[in-house]
Order: sequence, then C-alpha cells, then structure tokens
Amino acid sequence: MKNLFGNITPTSDAKQFLLPIAIGLIMIVSCHDKNDDNGTNRDDLERYGLIDQTIYKILDSCYLWNESMPEFSKNEARKPDEFFKSLLSPVDKWSFIRDDYDKLNKELEGEPFTMGYSPQFFNYRGKVMLVVEYVYRGSPAEKAGLRRGDIVSKIDGEEMTLDNYAALYSKQAATYTIGVYNAKTGLFDDARQISLEAAEIEADPSVYDTIIDVNGKAVGYYVFTKFAYNPKYNEHINSIFDHFKQAGVKDLIVDLRYNGGGVTWVAQLLASNMAPAAVVEEEQVMTRLFFNDNLTEVREKDPESFLYRFFDTGHNADMENIYFLCSRGTASASELLITGLMPYMNVKIIGTNTRGKYVGMFVFDRTVRGYTGLGDWAILPITFKTANAEGYTDFDGGLEPDYYVEDDMMSGYQFGDLNDPMLATAVDVIGGQPLTTKAARQNPFIVIGRDESVSNNNLIVRYSE
Repeated sequence: MKNLFGNITPTSDAKQFLLPIAIGLIMIVSCHDKNDDNGTNRDDLERYGLIDQTIYKILDSCYLWNESMPEFSKNEARKPDEFFKSLLSPVDKWSFIRDDYDKLNKELEGEPFTMGYSPQFFNYRGKVMLVVEYVYRGSPAEKAGLRRGDIVSKIDGEEMTLDNYAALYSKQAATYTIGVYNAKTGLFDDARQISLEAAEIEADPSVYDTIIDVNGKAVGYYVFTKFAYNPKYNEHINSIFDHFKQAGVKDLIVDLRYNGGGVTWVAQLLASNMAPAAVVEEEQVMTRLFFNDNLTEVREKDPESFLYRFFDTGHNADMENIYFLCSRGTASASELLITGLMPYMNVKIIGTNTRGKYVGMFVFDRTVRGYTGLGDWAILPITFKTANAEGYTDFDGGLEPDYYVEDDMMSGYQFGDLNDPMLATAVDVIGGQPLTTKAARQNPFIVIGRDESVSNNNLIVRYSE
C-alpha cells in the first residue's frame, strides 16, 4: 500500500482511505413476522443490520473518539442514520452520514446539481430573505443575471418564512423576485424577476482573481470558495498563480470569507503555490495529523504518513505576505491553509473570527474496498485532528482577526470593488495607509444560516490507490 497520508494525488475513480478493514458481515434476522412491532419491514431490518455492522466496524477502528462509543448489539437493527448518530461522542458536532453516495461524490468533485449560487439566509421581521454571496461562472444563476448581493424576497411569488423557506429554496425550477431594501420604509421594493432552473454545473471555486495596483505595487486578489477536488479546477488554480508570479505579485489577498472547507489535498496544493520558494524546496511540514490509538502501529512504521508537507507543484509564486479575508463561514480546510502557512511567512487575517474547526474526516462508501456493505450510504466520521508545524491547534473560538472588519453583503459590492470594507482594509494595510475604511452598512437582518453542502465546513481526505 502507498503512503496513507502523504502527497498522493487523488482520482475520482480510485480511492484509498485510512486503515482499510476486512469486515466479516453478519445478516441479522430479528423476527419471524414480515414486520416488527413498530412496522419495520423484516427485509429492511436485515439490510439495516448489514449496514449498521459495517458502520460500527469503521467507527470502532477509525473514529477519533472511538473510546466513547457504546457497545455494539447485533440483536437490534436500526435505520443507518439513527444508528450512526447514536455512536457519536457528545463533543462531535461534525460527523455525518448520507444515503446518496453518488450525489456526495459529485459535490466533492465540484460538479453539483444546482442553480449555481451560494445563499445566506436572514430573518427580517418574521420573513426570510436570501442574499447571494457569490455566483459560479457559467451557471444558470449567472446566465439569468443573478449577482452577488442580490436579495431574493420571494420565490414563485411566495414570501419566505421560517416554516417554508427551505422547501421554496429547494425547488429545482423557480421564479425569483429580487427586492431592494428601502431603509426609510423598512420594506422591500420588488426590483425584477428572474427564472432559474437547476442543472449539473462545473462549480469552479476560483470565482474571481485580479491584480490591484497599490502605490505602484502589484497586489493579487483571489476569491476561492470551496476546496473541491477536480483536475480542471486544479489546473485553473495553477494558471492563476502562474499569472501572479509573472506579474511580480508578492502580496496576496485571499478571500475565504464564504469558504467552509473541503478536500485537504487542495489546501496542500494552494499552500504550496503560495509559500516562499525555500519552504517548498525544503518540503517543510505544513500540518501534522493526530488519530486515535488504533493507529499507533501505523505511526511507528511510517511517521511520515502523519504529515502534510509542502511540495513542488511547478507553480509556486514565492509569496511574501498573505492577507486572508475571513468570517464565521471560513472553516476547516480554509483554517488548515491559514495555520499551515503561519510559521513560514507574514500571514494576516482581516474580518471576523473563523469557525474554529481543526478536525477532519475520511469518506467511507461502498466504492471503497472492504466497505461494500454500506449500500447507498456514505459516512464521514471525524477521524483526525490537525496542528501546524508549531503545534497550533484547538482554536475552538476560531482564528482571531488581526484587523476586525464586518462583512458587508447588503451594499451589493462585487468582488474586487475597493469600497468593500474587507478588501479596502487589506489594501490600506498593504499600502501603509491609515485604516479609514468605512464600516459595513448596518444590517437589519438576523442571520439564520447558509446552505452548507457536504464540502463546506468539513476537512475531507480522499486518496488514490
């Protein structure tokens, strides 16, 4: 077997995960009648028993908090999602299970079935408003004219409430009413309507990049929204950093305010493109991984497998200063990238505290050798904790900003607009100017949340054979 945790390039059709396990599966027949006392079909019980035992074996071997798991009882089959949740530690806020591994794989590869925009939901006087964070290039949303900062006040003519907004947002085809907030009346004036229909898109996370002149200095600005593994997206990342290098960019502003994480290898790629050339040439340690005690033997045989190192991508831009724009939506792989660079260069955070997620997961589904018993289910349990080369970890409250600036989605500033308070602050810092950035517009809304797909808010490891 190849190195389990090192610089292995993943592929979409061949995967190898931590500690492959040969599992002897037992079919469980719990009763003689067709249905049990609560109406569960006997065939379902047998199938659930197969899946449940597979889930237990995986978690017992790989789950970070496996010592807290209850004993397994083969005499009681439960629905896989209920059973999985019953095994989790009270401190675990992140592990999850899915019953659609095909769709999961599409999301991880950055080719979801979607309208192609990222929403943030707000409660305003009992009504729910959807504000657009960003739009993917070439998506139905972009083609229909949806833009960052647009406020969706109605879907199919119906106002959204706390009771119905999830169902309305989940429609695969709908007419959106774009509203404009009237500060004097406190109401929304309908501005326009657009029709949208979901499709399978290429959700390239490099949604914007440019070079800004700051007192004669070339400063790069790069908006990255998700750590999705896709060879085409990786090539785009590399071409962007080639451009920055050719332009002599040494100061880079990286906008991660809506990036909740994803596949760790992509974070390793980005870090290796950003770091000083000497750090990459020396293959310095970017991140250390910590697993449960079951992997002590693996660590002793191959200590290198518990490290992420900077590696030669062929596209290193040899940066000197990195300024990360962050928010509570910045999590997991984003935090891995930020902390991994901290020991080796000048790193500044502009915005608000990040999410504070320093643990990660492996993906287990039936396509992985040894786990066919999962059927259509996939589980993503927390399997490791991370620390940078200096041992920095356990930042439960998130990474704290060096310059506190609130995000301003309500003013409709597009990426690259120097009126955007976060971007303007970064430019002021780089240019040595006083921080005269205007404050974010007062937000009359109460944040409900974001549409957090599987690759957001997660630190995910996937490897090739």
